[in-house]
Amino acid sequence: MKKAGIKERASRIEIINLNKACRINRKFFKRIAEDVLAFIKKPKTTLEIIFLDNKSIKIFNKRYKKRDAPTDVLSFKIGRREFGNNSFLGEVLISSERAFENAKIFKTDFEEELVLYAIHGILHLFGYDDESPGDRSVMARKEKETLRYLCKREDLSKVLMPR
Repeated sequence: MKKAGIKERASRIEIINLNKACRINRKFFKRIAEDVLAFIKKPKTTLEIIFLDNKSIKIFNKRYKKRDAPTDVLSFKIGRREFGNNSFLGEVLISSERAFENAKIFKTDFEEELVLYAIHGILHLFGYDDESPGDRSVMARKEKETLRYLCKREDLSKVLMPR
């Protein structure tokens, strides 16, 4: 039963930071992921977002994508039954190290890069693709729409933990 005045969140999102060089505000990032799921109208979803360094994500990229280089984000759609329901969508792996590098290259905020990678990874889990120019265009448009939505709702600078 829902109590008056309490907003019920239907998503189960696990935020795991394995890159100790970057302190992620997991609670805030979880809220960002919940907002993304709500925006794309998939609020009853369970997923994991895992932050890695370049060395670690390179291992996954080589093994699963046959690319011997670090990447920014990888998504793995995994249908896993948990407690009798099949709401587990998958995992999004993000290189926070790559986000830092790309923020310098593209002259963007590091926090915005991390959020954009989360959006990108979640969209992949819902079937968006970026292999062909047409698919890339559709995905880029959806990423921008989602990022604009988030920027109206959240202060993205809170993604990182204060030092």
